[in-house]
Amino acid sequence: MKNLFSTILILLLIGCNPKRKTSFTEIDCIKEEMPKFDGRKVSLLDENGVAFKDTIIDKIEKRRTVFKPCRDYIYSAKFYDENRNLITSTRIKMTATGKRWKFQPELQDELIVQHEYSKEDRKKAAKYKLNKKLPDYGWMKETKTGIIENVEKIWMHPFRSNQFSFTEVAPFPEIKYPIEIGKSWTGQLHIQEGWGDWENTSGNSSYEITSREPIETKYGKINPCWKVKSKSSYPFGKSTFDYWFSETLGFVKMNYRNYGGQYLEIELEEVNDR
Repeated sequence: MKNLFSTILILLLIGCNPKRKTSFTEIDCIKEEMPKFDGRKVSLLDENGVAFKDTIIDKIEKRRTVFKPCRDYIYSAKFYDENRNLITSTRIKMTATGKRWKFQPELQDELIVQHEYSKEDRKKAAKYKLNKKLPDYGWMKETKTGIIENVEKIWMHPFRSNQFSFTEVAPFPEIKYPIEIGKSWTGQLHIQEGWGDWENTSGNSSYEITSREPIETKYGKINPCWKVKSKSSYPFGKSTFDYWFSETLGFVKMNYRNYGGQYLEIELEEVNDR
């Protein structure tokens, strides 16, 4: 009788959990031959200033050490208000498909990002939206994006869908080789139309590698990791972004504080090679 009661209680508890919008699906991927180079493309202009031809000006030796084709990364993502009250606790899955990204195939590889969330997550996050004029396209369960991985650097678009749109105006995850403590660099981004309050603004970002250290994650202890401290400045506010990079697992922990004082903490949970 006691066992029966325990079983019923477990089933009731499961039934009370918010139902997620989607569970992760397996993404088709290919392990085709890796390109030898990444390239930088420029447009040649005629005497009237009209582009008539694209050409590759640089060839950078290609790598796929972190974003290996058919590798799945799963992260936990916790979003807090300025007083560190939890708003949402969700998961993100990222898969390298082994293909080139169609919007910049000469330089970037394709990633598919999946989001796991509930109706309650959408409801709770709505009132914490910083960019009030950003069009509401609805939450997405899957998006395609691009990453760069070569002998010079690893760079990726942030997780910027759904409640995480503010990562667009924080520094983007990036590491530059050779990696060494004290190394610093800068970046700039112009926000184009379609981004609500942020459109037609420009921001500057700065980065510094501050330490080499072991860290504990949901995936386990990762040693060593390189810690990078970065910040961005736009006309509407400043954001900070601290992250930890593993030379074999990539960006394993990412801590944001956006210009509204909110926090986002992303941490590696699983890595699966297929």
